[in-house]
Amino acid sequence: MNTQQQVGKPISRLEGRLKVTGAAKYSGDYDVPNLLYGYIVNSTITKGKILDIDESQARALPGIIAIFSHKNRPSLPWFDIMYMDMDAPPGSPFKPLYDDHIKYNGQPIALLVAESFELARYAASLIKVSYEKESFNTDLEANIKKSRSPRKGMATLIKPLPPSPKGDFEKAYADADAKASGDFVHGTEHHNPLELFATTTIFEGDGKLTVYDKTQGTSNCQVYIANVFGLHYKDVRVLSPFVGGAFGSGLRPQYQLFLCVMASLELKRNVRVTMDRKQMFTFGHRPQTVQTTRFGATSDGILTAIDHTAIAETSQFEDYTEVVVNWANILYPAKNTKLDYKLVPLDVYTPIDMRARRKYRNARY
Repeated sequence: MNTQQQVGKPISRLEGRLKVTGAAKYSGDYDVPNLLYGYIVNSTITKGKILDIDESQARALPGIIAIFSHKNRPSLPWFDIMYMDMDAPPGSPFKPLYDDHIKYNGQPIALLVAESFELARYAASLIKVSYEKESFNTDLEANIKKSRSPRKGMATLIKPLPPSPKGDFEKAYADADAKASGDFVHGTEHHNPLELFATTTIFEGDGKLTVYDKTQGTSNCQVYIANVFGLHYKDVRVLSPFVGGAFGSGLRPQYQLFLCVMASLELKRNVRVTMDRKQMFTFGHRPQTVQTTRFGATSDGILTAIDHTAIAETSQFEDYTEVVVNWANILYPAKNTKLDYKLVPLDVYTPIDMRARRKYRNARY
């Protein structure tokens, strides 16, 4: 085979022409008749309680159809299992507009529905929210230092189950001809793909919906919608012909899906809810981690010992694990391993899987 004829050979993608010509339609592009537009109001505090939501100025505007919050949302299931999706980690899944408690900064607390997107967005700026603030904890490194200092008390560390150790790491490391160790701090990373998270819900009556959603898992969203809103699975059709980037952020149903479907069912209208660029930072992300590694090897470069410890963040309500230590011995096989993984619950949203490489900072050898 002539490799020169294969390497660099152009390949036409099935959807390539549609994308480059602008003909491809994404979840927020569909021309739906009699469409209403929703805009989300997000919390401006990190932890606490909503004391009051003043909607008077927004409701006075002509063209405002509805304002949803925890005060008037429809009656929905309160069992956690009804909100769990196929990619949910252990714990209690986040329930939008469930009550007056603020769990993290940027939490959705209201939805404005209007005759145009611009009107909904402007009306959202007129919503006045008063809070009772509580002290919060979002600093992973500070928590780790706190846990290691008896004078400052212990931070909460949850210890999941990493792979079982193999051999005798300490002996193999002590006998190694060459040793290398390092501490690494990996900062939080957000996916934030080019396509904004948007949902267009078409209300078809008789408990039937067609939903265009920015997702990497249409079946996951279908099951989630049916469970939460008490619909038959066969009556919920979720479509996502094109995905304008996601990198893992579209694996779980995000909160604009819940809010859009809720509004459509309550108003019996077609509704679209689109997050803006700032709101794209208010849900799943790659968690910050602090990692420590020790490697032992023979003089001819054969790896004999691996010690890999990772401490990562998760939310206060779900235990997300990135299982980074599991890969150490898979990528670099050694006969003696010592792997450990810990989680620190912080006042942040639950992290989510993320594709792409890590960026290292503060590496110390």
